[in-house]
This record gives sequence, C-alpha cells and structure tokens, in this order.
Amino acid sequence: MNNTTVKQTIDNCSSELEEIQKIIDVFGQSHSIVPYLTNYAVIKCCGAIENSFKAIVTDFHNSLPIQAKNYLETTFTNSSMNPSKENICKSLKRFDENWNNEFKRKLDLETNKSQIDSSLKSLNDARNEFAHGGHQRVSFGSVKSYFADSRKIIEIIDEVVK
Repeated sequence: MNNTTVKQTIDNCSSELEEIQKIIDVFGQSHSIVPYLTNYAVIKCCGAIENSFKAIVTDFHNSLPIQAKNYLETTFTNSSMNPSKENICKSLKRFDENWNNEFKRKLDLETNKSQIDSSLKSLNDARNEFAHGGHQRVSFGSVKSYFADSRKIIEIIDEVVK
C-alpha cells in the first residue's frame, strides 16, 4: 500500500483479531465472553475500514492550506459514516468523479467482487445492528472473514487516490 499509516491501521486490526481469536480458543466458542468480543471486533473492524478510507482521501490533500485541511477534517474526517460501498462511492465522487469510476472499475475486476461487496455490507449491517441495540447475529469467524474481504476495498482505494 502507498499509505503506510493506513497499512499500519489495517495490519493492527488484523493482529488484534488474531489475539481475540486466541482468547476465544482458550475460553471456547460457547463462553459468555465471545459475544462481547465479537461486538468489539465488529466495531473495531468497521472503524478501521472507515478511518482508513478517510485517511487515504485526506492524506492525499496534505498540501492544502490549513483552512482547507480544517474544513476537510470537520466535514469529512470527523463525520460519522458507515463505510458502505455506497458511502465510499459518494465520497470519492465528491472529491473526484474519476476516483469513483476507477474504484468501481477496479472492484469490478476482482474475481471475488460479490464476496467483497457482501462482506463489507455484512460488516456494516452487524455494526448497525449492535449500535442500535440489537443482538449480534454474526460469529467472530464471520467478522474476521468480512474484514479480510473488506480490506481489499481499502487496497483499491489506496491504488486509485493519487
């Protein structure tokens, strides 16, 4: 990846998922702590995807005057946004329609495009379910898988925003 800070964020999240997996392996899948760890993992993964996407876009604009950077930080970086494909595409299009078109083109070229789309959607759905008081219906293993697939979204954005 071009953006080393984002690579570190994604790698750290992956490492944390592996550490959580070790805890679950010790306690067992049926232990009462597993749903809490799964909820944490959902929030952590969505946050890593959202922050990484935003960081790639805002880091690209590092040479802007401080006023423009402040505006970007206030209106984009610090705004709450599910990292859904739709929100990613809308945001990319607001900055540069070519970024959006290239992102979609590269994503369409992925052999497991539908799985990547589905995983990102499932991760967001799990986040929203938990955030709105619902009960987790996803396993920790699924969260890990969703994150691994969604990571490709960040890699494509990193290739496109330049």
